[in-house]
Amino acid sequence: MNLSQERSGNYLVVEINESRVDSTNFTRLESSLCELIEGGEKNLIINLSQVFFMDSSGIAGLLPSVKSLAEDGSLFLVGLTSTVLQLFNLGKLDTIFEIYPSVEEVLES
Repeated sequence: MNLSQERSGNYLVVEINESRVDSTNFTRLESSLCELIEGGEKNLIINLSQVFFMDSSGIAGLLPSVKSLAEDGSLFLVGLTSTVLQLFNLGKLDTIFEIYPSVEEVLES
């Protein structure tokens, strides 16, 4: 999984540099995020602006991080393309994930 990271205040911004997150690569996403959390990261912003296709497997790669951070951290998704956002809305996952248009809007909230 091609990820890049950048610190912004109390948040670690993780950009997914892949056009697809699906059954072929979701386990690498899941393990990368789990490593960050196990390493002490408590506040993550996941930038999905380069992801143009995501399926239920891709979402499954994000779910363990939400559960891990539920009590003492935060996870935000930003930059969802219209196709990916539609998937989250149809599956009512917008009630589980905090979704913002941009990193800046998370930092301002």
